[in-house]
Amino acid sequence: MRQDVLPLPPLEPHPGNVAYLDTETTGLSGGAGTYVFAAAVARPIDCGLRLAQLFLPQPGMEAAFLAALRDEIEPAATLASFNGGSFDLPVLRTRWVMARMEGDMRHPQHVDLLTLVRSLFRHRMEQCNLRTVEERLLGYEREDPVSGALAPDAYFDYLQRGYSPLLESVLEHNRLDVISLVHLHSVLMRRLDGGDGAMDAADWLALGRHRFRRGARADGWRALRNAAGYTSGEAAATAGLWISRRLVRLGSIGGADRLLTQMEERFTGDLRVVLARARLLEWRRRDPSSALSVVEAAQRRFPEAAAELEPRRARLAGKVLRRGRAGRDRRLKSRRQGDGRQGWFQTSIPDGPA
Repeated sequence: MRQDVLPLPPLEPHPGNVAYLDTETTGLSGGAGTYVFAAAVARPIDCGLRLAQLFLPQPGMEAAFLAALRDEIEPAATLASFNGGSFDLPVLRTRWVMARMEGDMRHPQHVDLLTLVRSLFRHRMEQCNLRTVEERLLGYEREDPVSGALAPDAYFDYLQRGYSPLLESVLEHNRLDVISLVHLHSVLMRRLDGGDGAMDAADWLALGRHRFRRGARADGWRALRNAAGYTSGEAAATAGLWISRRLVRLGSIGGADRLLTQMEERFTGDLRVVLARARLLEWRRRDPSSALSVVEAAQRRFPEAAAELEPRRARLAGKVLRRGRAGRDRRLKSRRQGDGRQGWFQTSIPDGPA
């Protein structure tokens, strides 16, 4: 085990008692033959960042390696990793069983930072690997002499020869990865709190979706309203459509109709808003005549989509025609029934002095 205390600038907000974990393995398959040969654990403390790195010098010492790793992460209130929920933790649990350790590989509540990055920043990055995240979110370009893909070869060379020129570079790569996680977590917490001053409609939309998926509905509504408040852009229109669908589910049909009417005036080039209002008028308001007017206006405004809208227009026109016929038939039937009742009344009164 190698232990260091590194200077750490003030984190705002501070993540609290969190253990950040990153591992190096002999493969990416995650099967029974995949060993964890290095693990770095970083924990913010009062005087900086405590960084502990464990190395497995030979497979026969795996039980001691796993026990020491568990002792490092157990005192923390939260465990954070980058894709650890899909890879690191399952591999560690497998190795715990293969090493015939007692009990389970216990660890605190886990936060996967990769999941948060995908939810909050996927619209801004073509890929969400840690190297790209460091460059885009942390402003940090790392010059690694070795990539993570060479880690298994470096470790196998070490086992065969007792020395590998790349092994120290692999271990340094492991340390840098876990330090990046500390700063990344702080950035993600600021975004989750809505305290990032550089947010636009797309950022608020991503935050609102994430909050809704996590059950924080009040925060989700707030973020979506902020996104829909922008006067232009696809993301603002998408946020408004999300809000309208939520209003419909809550039974506020009038509120959804008013919102979509306002959005039609603001987002004149977005066909999705027109279709959403037409659907609302047809199926929720039961007003196919107004829905037909909206679709016909959209055909004139979006000539390139006229053919796509024609089946909807024809269906609405047929529905309006049938409704008109049904109304005439009801009026005729009512009039006839009224005439019949009047004739019966007149003929049922007998003539005579009485």
